[in-house]
Amino acid sequence: LALGRMISRQPVAQGRVILMFQPAEEDGSGAKAVVADPAYRDIQADWAFAIHIEPGRPFGYVSTCAGLINCASLGLKIMLSGKTAHAADPEDGISPALAIAELIPALDALGQGGSLDDDFRLVTITHVKVGEPSFGVAPGDGEIFATLRTAGDEGMGRLEEMARTLAVTAAEKFGLSVDFDVCDSFAASINDPEAYSVATKAMHAIDVAYGDAGVPMRASEDFGVFGWDAKAAMLCLGPGEDYAALHNPDYDFPDELIPIGSAIFERIARDLLGTA
Repeated sequence: LALGRMISRQPVAQGRVILMFQPAEEDGSGAKAVVADPAYRDIQADWAFAIHIEPGRPFGYVSTCAGLINCASLGLKIMLSGKTAHAADPEDGISPALAIAELIPALDALGQGGSLDDDFRLVTITHVKVGEPSFGVAPGDGEIFATLRTAGDEGMGRLEEMARTLAVTAAEKFGLSVDFDVCDSFAASINDPEAYSVATKAMHAIDVAYGDAGVPMRASEDFGVFGWDAKAAMLCLGPGEDYAALHNPDYDFPDELIPIGSAIFERIARDLLGTA
């Protein structure tokens, strides 16, 4: 919004600056909804730049790099169904408990992190449910929520297939049925080398400190989808090394970063499009 005010007061010489107020950023659906909208064809950009606040960096310092900056991720919901029974006669039912007990370490073993290279894979179990809170009923249903994470979009398909295969195999072994649901699907954010060069040149010109501290990151960002058709770059702006973490109840966006972020955006825009 600050950039929009700057450009309205002093327009660019050619082309146009598109301000993207993106919906649903936290669940991976926002950018995909934007690019799927027929109206997007009328505003589709050649370049795309984003700034994300990143606590842990010095105030006003920007972390960025060429290539991978945010991993791809996907939430896989595994739903196992059997048959309830009286807790005194569990053999009369089909419980998912043992299948879930086997699946948790098996899913975890598919990806245990490590270096953020092309082979990076991480599976995090985020939620498990077996039956209902009861001492009298042996469970008939169960769920596992697993977040899959890879260094690129290509590896995500393979990792998801392996996770689904494990679940199907466990279901067959214990006489269960299995269903899946995909949630919070994020494309990898890949900084185009040319866009990275444009951004770092702009920051250098206005004396904004930058480097590659803390990047690339395991965390995912919805912005990656815009890089499918545009030369894109994500910049991670620091609010201070001891600033409250994102999603922490003590977090409050520091308004003092607005002049820095908008100045970066403006310099990028004018380097690319000039000043009228």
